[in-house]
Amino acid sequence: MDIKTAIQTGDAEALIRLLAEDRRRANELIQWGQNNCRILTHPLHYVSDMLFEGTLPKGKELALVDALVDAGAEVDFRKAEKAETPLIGAASLGAEDVGMRLLDAGAKPHLRGDFGETALHWAALLGEHRLAARLIAGADLELEDDQYKSTPLGWAVHGHFNSPAGNRGHQREVVALLVAHRASVKPQWLADAESHGDAALLQLLQGKRH
Repeated sequence: MDIKTAIQTGDAEALIRLLAEDRRRANELIQWGQNNCRILTHPLHYVSDMLFEGTLPKGKELALVDALVDAGAEVDFRKAEKAETPLIGAASLGAEDVGMRLLDAGAKPHLRGDFGETALHWAALLGEHRLAARLIAGADLELEDDQYKSTPLGWAVHGHFNSPAGNRGHQREVVALLVAHRASVKPQWLADAESHGDAALLQLLQGKRH
C-alpha cells in the first residue's frame, strides 16, 4: 500500500506505518486525476479531495490529517505565492472538520489562494459556519478576491442564492457572524435579498436578529 491508497481508503494505521518508514512521504505530492489528467496534490489537500469525491468515507479524515501532521506535513504548503493551501482546499471542498483541525495544527488563515481569496471566502460561500467562526478572528473582512472583487460576506450571499458544490447550507449563519463583526454590507446584497423575498436574510444583512 502507498500513501495515496491509504488516504483513499481511510486506513490511518497503514498511513502511520508508511510515514514511520519515511517521514518525507508526508510532503510528497500525490499524482491523480481521471483520464491520465496529471494533478499533483499535497497529501493534506488530497484528504479533502477524496472526501469531496466520496472516495474517502466520512469520519475517517481526521485520523489521516493527524497522522500527516504528526509526521511533519506542511500545513501551509502551496506551490506558488498565491496558490491553495490545505486549509483553503478544505474550505473549498466542504471539508469543514479538516479545516478546523488544520487551524489547530497552526495553519495560517490569512494566506490567499489562486485568485486572491482566503479560506474565509470559501467557508462563507459553502455555508461552513463553524469554520467561518474560527476564521473570522483577525481576518480582514473587507478583503476582496482578485477575480470577483467580493468580500467574504459577498461570497456568503452568493452561496445562499446559488448553491455551490459541497454546500453545507449555513450561509445565513455566516452572514450573521460577519455582520456582527462589522463587515460592510453593499446595497446590492440588500436588493438581492429583497428580490428573492428572503426576509430572514434581509434582516440579518440589516443587522437585525430575532
